[in-house]
Order: sequence, then structure tokens, then C-alpha cells
Amino acid sequence: MNKKNKKLLYSILFASSSILYFFLAYIGFSKQNIDLTNKANYENFVTDKGIGTRYGSNGNKSEVFYITLKDLDEKLGVYRMTKNYDDLLNKINIGEKVSVYYKPSKNKNENINIDLIQVEKGNEILISKSEYEQKESTLIYIGLIAGFGTLFFSFRYFKYGSIIGNKKETTANNSYKQ
Repeated sequence: MNKKNKKLLYSILFASSSILYFFLAYIGFSKQNIDLTNKANYENFVTDKGIGTRYGSNGNKSEVFYITLKDLDEKLGVYRMTKNYDDLLNKINIGEKVSVYYKPSKNKNENINIDLIQVEKGNEILISKSEYEQKESTLIYIGLIAGFGTLFFSFRYFKYGSIIGNKKETTANNSYKQ
């Protein structure tokens, strides 16, 4: 592969990955400050709760807290990286009437929908939307850091001919070494 094609290939790679990372940040930003009036709301009795394994659309498995409500066709859940769900197990009881706000799952292969945004019992908020928003804000940080990192590495590559170190040498130095 000649230098011109290699440089073009790297340009396309850096540009597309930067766009992808900044798009992730945009997605995370768009999921901030959720308006609950625009989300699906369902109120009924809790028929089951627990910690279960969620099978994602791309084959990933994760441990999540879930609840099922009477006459609702999907299990709703919360994912936490810490895997600490003790507070949720204690707050929500089978037989209680709760109101949930969630995004209905479009993927019928998912066994637990983890887009549960908020759970309320009467006037008490059991699971706050701020937890969901905070989880989604990690997309912003990952997207921005990786996007700017990719731009930085592309700058280094085009300026020095290498991502790490200063490989670019002048032709005078090359002829002197020979």
C-alpha cells in the first residue's frame, strides 16, 4: 500500500471513529433531563421482583434488578455496574401498587427491559429518574474523551507520522545516515 492510500485510509478511520464517539456523546446528552410526561406510564400491582440475568440484543448477559407488574407484558429492570440492588429489594414489595415510567422495548428478544426510568409508590419515589439519567451521562463522558482523543491522535499522526513518538524524519537526516 502506498503512502497516499495509507494516509487516506487512516483519514477515513480517524474521521469515522471521531464521528462515532461524538455521536455517543450526543445520544447521552439527549437522554438527560427526561420529561416523564413523554414516557410510557403504567400503574398496577407488583407480581414479582428479584435479581435476574438479562440477555441483551447482542448476546451480552448482565445481572439486573427486575419487577413485573400485573397485566404488563414485559419485565422492567434496572442495571447497576456495582450490582448492588439491596435497597431496591427492600423498597419494592410484591403486592404493592406502584406507578412506573419506562421506554417500551422494541426488541422482543430481550427478556428484561432495562429502560425503567422511575418507580413511584403513592407520593414516594422508589427509583428516581436521576439514576437513569446519570447512567446515560457516562455515554457523554466516554464519547467526548474518546472523540477528542481520536482527534489528538490523528493530529499526531499527520504531524509526526506516528501516533506515539516522533517518527517523521527529514530527507536530509535520511541521506546523512546512509
